[in-house]
Amino acid sequence: MPPTVVRPPGAPPGSTSASPPPPSSSPSPVSPHTALPPIPPMDRPKWPSSPGGPGVATPPPNGVGDATRAPVIDEFLITPDQLGVVVNFDERSNPEQTKMLNAKYGGVDGIAHLLRTNLEAGLPIAPTAAGGSVSASASGAVLPVATATTAGVSMDVVDTVLRQDTFGINVIPPPRSDTIFDIVWGTIKEDPIIKILIASAVVTLIIGFVQHEGWAEGLAILAAVLIVLTVTAGNDYSKDKKFKKLLLLQSDKKTKVLRGGRKDQISSWDVLVGDVVELVVGDEIPADGIFVRGNRLVVDESPLTGESVPVKKSPKLPFLFSGCQVSEGTGFMLVTAVGPRSSGGKIQTLLSEAQSEETVLQAKLRDVAMLIGKVGFAAGIITFFGLSIRFAITMSHQYAGQTLPTAELAKLLGFFNVAVTVVVVAVPEGLPLAVTISLAFSMFKMIRDRCFVRHLDASETMGEATAICTDKTGTLTENRMTVVASMVGRTAVYGEGYDGAVGVPFSSKTYMPSLGSFLAEAVCINSTCFVKYVANDQLPKFVGSATEGALLVWADRLGYGYEPIRAPCARSRTVLLRRTQRKRMSTLCEPQAAIAGQDPPPLFRLYTKGAPEMVLKLCTSQLASDASCVLPLGDDDRAQIALVIKDWASQGLRTIALAFRDFERPLTRPERDDPERDLTFVGLVGIKDPVRSGVPEAVRTCQDAGIFVRMVTGDNILTACKIARECHILSDHGIAMEGPVFRALSDADKKAVIPKLQVLARSSPADKYVLVNLLKQMGEVVAVTGDGTNDAPALKEADVGFAMGISGTQISMNASDIILLDDNFISIVQSIKWGRNVLSAVRKFLQFQLSVNLVAVGITIVGSLTQDESPLNPVQLLWVNLIMDTFGALGLASDVPSAEILKERPHSRHESILTPSMRQYIPIITVYQMIALLVLLFKGPALITYTVADHGVGKETVWIHTIVFTAFVLMQVVNEVLARQLDHELNIFAGFWANSLFPTMLTIILVIQVLAVQLAGVFMGTIPLNAYDWGICIATALLMVPWVLAFRGLIFLYRRRQRQRYNRVGDAAAVSLATVAASPASDAPSGKPLPAKGSVAASAKVLRSAEVYSGAAPVAMTTRSPAHLGGSGGGGGGAAV
Repeated sequence: MPPTVVRPPGAPPGSTSASPPPPSSSPSPVSPHTALPPIPPMDRPKWPSSPGGPGVATPPPNGVGDATRAPVIDEFLITPDQLGVVVNFDERSNPEQTKMLNAKYGGVDGIAHLLRTNLEAGLPIAPTAAGGSVSASASGAVLPVATATTAGVSMDVVDTVLRQDTFGINVIPPPRSDTIFDIVWGTIKEDPIIKILIASAVVTLIIGFVQHEGWAEGLAILAAVLIVLTVTAGNDYSKDKKFKKLLLLQSDKKTKVLRGGRKDQISSWDVLVGDVVELVVGDEIPADGIFVRGNRLVVDESPLTGESVPVKKSPKLPFLFSGCQVSEGTGFMLVTAVGPRSSGGKIQTLLSEAQSEETVLQAKLRDVAMLIGKVGFAAGIITFFGLSIRFAITMSHQYAGQTLPTAELAKLLGFFNVAVTVVVVAVPEGLPLAVTISLAFSMFKMIRDRCFVRHLDASETMGEATAICTDKTGTLTENRMTVVASMVGRTAVYGEGYDGAVGVPFSSKTYMPSLGSFLAEAVCINSTCFVKYVANDQLPKFVGSATEGALLVWADRLGYGYEPIRAPCARSRTVLLRRTQRKRMSTLCEPQAAIAGQDPPPLFRLYTKGAPEMVLKLCTSQLASDASCVLPLGDDDRAQIALVIKDWASQGLRTIALAFRDFERPLTRPERDDPERDLTFVGLVGIKDPVRSGVPEAVRTCQDAGIFVRMVTGDNILTACKIARECHILSDHGIAMEGPVFRALSDADKKAVIPKLQVLARSSPADKYVLVNLLKQMGEVVAVTGDGTNDAPALKEADVGFAMGISGTQISMNASDIILLDDNFISIVQSIKWGRNVLSAVRKFLQFQLSVNLVAVGITIVGSLTQDESPLNPVQLLWVNLIMDTFGALGLASDVPSAEILKERPHSRHESILTPSMRQYIPIITVYQMIALLVLLFKGPALITYTVADHGVGKETVWIHTIVFTAFVLMQVVNEVLARQLDHELNIFAGFWANSLFPTMLTIILVIQVLAVQLAGVFMGTIPLNAYDWGICIATALLMVPWVLAFRGLIFLYRRRQRQRYNRVGDAAAVSLATVAASPASDAPSGKPLPAKGSVAASAKVLRSAEVYSGAAPVAMTTRSPAHLGGSGGGGGGAAV
């Protein structure tokens, strides 16, 4: 067996020695890269010549070398197919697969060597200036490359293009889009009405050619059908391309990689074969790979297997697959397959489809369309039989006892064409298109407003939201956490930014060196976060937990960088416990810092941090203020600590407790399973996170919009209440409650409390899930925010789940409907606005289309029954159909929301899509148009002078039909303007220019109408009109404005009320605060008494009259300056308790 590769003490990473390590009294951790079999003979890459002379160097099996220099090589020593055989999902549990990996390729070290990567430092990076670059794959696709991790340092891999060309890119290509021709042909095959119309037009064309007349009508119908189908198909094609783009954007994940010895977070699209990827709890594995090293790494492979059985990864079971999720622990993996070559990518390639699920609104409109279609079908039958009966009566008198000429019989085919066209016009195929356009328009506008919609119906559902359960940290606050206070033993130190006292900035002089190094090690080792400093940004960016990031910056201000502290413990550090539900995290390591007279440090040390009440329960001793010794932790000490916690919490600080436990010997199995016992309390850290600018106003906007906003947080109840009051969430008559108290209530009591519950503090993810479930049972439409892995159930349960794009885990994002790209509550308000606009825009289009439908069908039937032919021929009806279904949908369904939309109540998912105002508008507009068109049709020749010089001899009928047709189209232009108001608003031009697409569509309709009438008479069946005729048509259309405004004025006077405004602050009903009286404990909406209040003596002072339910023991407390702590401490403005 080959000798174990051992790194000499003090040697840089990568250097090896075959000699055994020097004897030691303490066991040293075993390197995971051990017992490497010899790599089979193969061609070696050519590395740059060393100063000693030219030659070919063979790197060590683990791929060591200068991490920032690239080998000069034209190809890799392993192919994608060979890697696919090694990392094979179907053989993931086969022990022979691991044996093959080790025996044939030398394990993960051998694969790393073949892929020219360094397991310690990652892929080599290019020594260029900071900033992203762009590379092209073999297919020509332009792909982004990772940007800088620190100012002036690029993370671009030197051979990005070569790796992408050889192994592929980490992007799953979207499914193939149908061409416009495919869509047109598909519509013809699927729509029987279109088939009938085309067949009828073809017959008309043939008969026309035989008789040498009438063929132009058949040709015109065919051309019109083709134009309508092509324009509609172009619309569908554009919509499909947009959704494919959204589908592609959804595949982008955040991924942490090692490159050139630096850690950074990049897009999953930029992951390359050979990358070393870091995995932590909540991550989705971005590609296939091999386990390198890790601490209790457990993976949920159910996305690929369907079986929710966690799988622990280790050198014995080293294969990891894309799409799976990390449920426990941390680790590193070597990427071996990306994109369509990965296991998850292969499945996604087969299943990947654009979002095609039908939303609630689309289902409603489908039912409306079917009903209108049936009416239209009946209208078509009436039209055909009406024309046929009139024709039969006329022919019986004209050709009594004679054989009818063929030319006369051909008119029956013309009647059939008109009838079929009436059906085509009546069937509102534009309704589903309008919903899709509105949803797509809203989704892309929401991306601009920092909301990424993952599910099509989420945008629509946000318009129905009646309740929001929001996190505090990062959503209501800036997530720019800063340590402003600390306490060790009984010495409190107040730094810059502390509200209660004049603080002194933390520095290397704040604590004595031994204590400072100990505190720095405690916060740097027990953390998975790292800090990025981006060019042109003075503030650091935290990759990971913002709380951990604040502690790392604090350690840096004390004079200790986190990277040098972590480096010596990199091999031995084990994140044993990161329990979100227990609100603490522990890490076991080989410490470098000595404390309390230790020399040298102990063999192992457990560092623990978390919520003070959780950590204190595990502590039996405490560190002295000067760190000279360990003292017992008595009840008085606990009371004093609780006092400080409440003081800091009442000022809005997040309080973190630090503790540790030393081990002078290796841990026993029971100790490794449960090491968090007999801890020594170190102290407290107070972290400030200010409220985001604009959030209080955004909360007020939600309340005015009829939406109840609740804060659900894991923070201390006093901290939560302080921030909730600043954000206007907690009112004087609301309830603030702790999770354990809420948990202990029965469902009936919970439902009694919920209508006034405004803050749920110290809550667990299970509490959030229960709250959401109960709110839905109470009839609320609930939106929930979440960022943790354990928030996934609540995000799934909610009607709309919002995940955090910056601080959220990938699992929470996968469970969500919308991702807040900036983690900002204000973005939720934007999503509500656009969600409501979806229904509003569709309703505008619906009342426009229904009025056009009724008039078009009505004038055709009446004209057909009273005259020998329809006043609107098939080509003209198809043009009207194009105005309705395409131009109308584009203009109205893409309308932007008005400012007043957030002052309305949420619309119910069960309410009719036709509002009372719509039911009033449609008859008003239809009656006017029918009267105007019938007057022009029957009285036009008498009212308007026909001039032979302008129109020719014997064309009176065509002339009057052209006037009717033109007036009808111009009235639809005015109708489209009027239909933008849904509640009889008198200002018809409000927001007219806000949506540039709307006036564009009106202009297109007018231009085409003028050209069709004046220049395309043969095609359209019209004759040119003179200026006087156009004036009559324009006046007829414009007179519709005073007609509608007069009715709107009458309706306004009849109502004698303005738009109702809603405000939801402290009650489930839509009420104003002015109507809510002071609420005693028995004032629950259900009439049942509320649970007894916990005792927080100063709640009336700190929270005014809000009701607080806490499980804490009674503690006398007042809001005061920390000056009462007295004494002096280290160099940071300290005070002793």
